[in-house]
Amino acid sequence: MTNKKIFAIALSVTIIHFVLTSVIGHYIAVQIGTQMGQVVASGLTDATEQSPQNSEKKTTELYQGMKNRSEDIIENWRMPLLLLSLPSKPLLNPFLKEIRKNQLNRVISKEISKEQFYTRGRMLDYSTNFVNSLSLGLLVYLILRILKRYQMQT
Repeated sequence: MTNKKIFAIALSVTIIHFVLTSVIGHYIAVQIGTQMGQVVASGLTDATEQSPQNSEKKTTELYQGMKNRSEDIIENWRMPLLLLSLPSKPLLNPFLKEIRKNQLNRVISKEISKEQFYTRGRMLDYSTNFVNSLSLGLLVYLILRILKRYQMQT
């Protein structure tokens, strides 16, 4: 296998990984959003069907039920999200959380608009996916180079 072939394979893996993680990540986000919306709508429906003088205890129970169902939804998608995040997103997540928190604070203080926040969030997600895919492509490249060198020695 020539170096050009190895590079072409690694580049192909990088591009395919980027496209797949972007598409599948978007699909999962839509699914989580839809399911969370149903939980909230169900909780609001339950709250309005009860008497207008709901006790604080009933309100807390409704809120806790919605929170538990939301956590269950996220838990159901945890493994696919973990697989999508490999190989480098777990290392980037602490930085991403800090950046998102900073951007959210800028929205709250009205330094940036909600639209700017969403746009920057998408750009951050795509950039992270690109770095993640690039690191996978680099791993593939290195593995193929090592295998080539090993085959040449035998």
